[in-house]
Amino acid sequence: MFKISGYSRFLTPAQFVLFNLTLGIGHFLVLLNAGAYLPMLPYVTGSMDEGLPYVVWGQSDYFTALGCAFLFARPLMKRFGPKVTVIASFLLFSFASLGALFVVHNLILFTSFRVVQGFAAGLGIIPSFFLLLEYYKTERQPTATALWGLAVFIPFSVGPALGGWFAYVLGDWRLLFFASFLISLLIAGILWGLLADWEDVIDRSYPILDQSLTFGLFFASALMLQEFFDVGLLSDLSSRFQELWGMLFLTLTGFALFQIRNARSENPLFSFSLFSHRNFGAGTLLFCLSFMLLQGGIVQYIIRFQLVEGYTAWHVGLLFLPLFIFSKPFSLLTQNRIQNGWDPRIPASLSLLAIALNFWWISSYLRPATWELLLLPQLLLGAAIGPFFSSMTTLALGHVPKSQQLNALDLLNGARNIGAGLAITFSDIGWDRLQAHQWNLFTTPDPSNSLRFLSFSPIDSHTAHTELERVAGLLTFNDFFQLLAWGTLLFSCLVWFLTPPRTHLPDPDLIILENLGEEP
Repeated sequence: MFKISGYSRFLTPAQFVLFNLTLGIGHFLVLLNAGAYLPMLPYVTGSMDEGLPYVVWGQSDYFTALGCAFLFARPLMKRFGPKVTVIASFLLFSFASLGALFVVHNLILFTSFRVVQGFAAGLGIIPSFFLLLEYYKTERQPTATALWGLAVFIPFSVGPALGGWFAYVLGDWRLLFFASFLISLLIAGILWGLLADWEDVIDRSYPILDQSLTFGLFFASALMLQEFFDVGLLSDLSSRFQELWGMLFLTLTGFALFQIRNARSENPLFSFSLFSHRNFGAGTLLFCLSFMLLQGGIVQYIIRFQLVEGYTAWHVGLLFLPLFIFSKPFSLLTQNRIQNGWDPRIPASLSLLAIALNFWWISSYLRPATWELLLLPQLLLGAAIGPFFSSMTTLALGHVPKSQQLNALDLLNGARNIGAGLAITFSDIGWDRLQAHQWNLFTTPDPSNSLRFLSFSPIDSHTAHTELERVAGLLTFNDFFQLLAWGTLLFSCLVWFLTPPRTHLPDPDLIILENLGEEP
């Protein structure tokens, strides 16, 4: 018979259930905000009266801040304990959500609050997991790991559907931020009430101020790098030279100062000696680049499905629900096989190959495509991303000594999510380039183009422009995903140049690393 008392170290059964539910909902909440905002972008554009290239900053900067926060969460946890860090992160997330509600007509302030949201989310994820483990008995911690892992694919599956529901069905995208404010505040209050009598083991001598200054340089530099490409998107990287050169100078100066402080610190934010271990440098780079292709494909699919094919945010969100059917089961199966000695290059290569096939499938449709037909490729994508994260994490960390693996994981997660923010901007730049190419093909003095696409009166220039733009977008849709397919296929081959770790016996620590490597 299932007895809750056999799982909890300190809490009563009722408190333990409430504790699990609270942390679970909190995990869902911060991950949902990574995926739910994306289908809302066309609606946010209308509300702010700004162009899409401006409004997308709220998503790209969110991921950049989230990735940076992964590097700072563990120092905070050492100094203040996971309990204080988690409660503070949810309070900060609540404040940022409320702030975003009041400044929805000011792009700069709204984007700033999205940055704070992403930073708070990144601060809370890792400490929440270790707080969960802390209150489970040691022999029951695998159960906590399994429960935690249920939420990791939320940004790719449930997030877009929820965002579409808020934006289209309920008719107000701002309700996501209102709900986030209330729920995160409630979570902080419940955790404070439940755990008020329990003290974490902390290191009061840990130099958190020194770490904060070092991290501040890195955070500012990473955000400035993201802004360099955000502004570059607007100028097509071909004008506004004064701004771009200024941003690039600040970025390079910030990273140089960070490197100096980090190298001289007795407690570096992360150690560059990690890259001396076999696979870590190449594995991290390959993981980040392949994830950027995946992220860029998902972002453009969600946005262009609405702007080019004319569907609603709710319909595009529903297309991503099938991802949840196979993603977690295939992830668990992959973890099990790797733990039993399977070469992680096999699932990594197969998952990237399946992602490439998914992109190629999407690029093969005669557009505009019917909604029902687009469901099938999503099942394949769900099966593909399940093994992707755990296998690539194992490859990148497999030769890193255990004493350095958590620090390496923070760096891996941080780099991947910073890359995800850049991928949003890069994919927008790539889309614009491809659409401009298609537009140029239409406007050349070729009679076949006129006969094929301009079946309306040439006198009506507005209609001609609208129709050309629509058809160029439909063709760009297929070209874009075809290029993504070729890139992902290349990475599925490059995986085989990595060296597999020598893992033949079940390792609970490796399972934890694989689950945390799927965040978010």
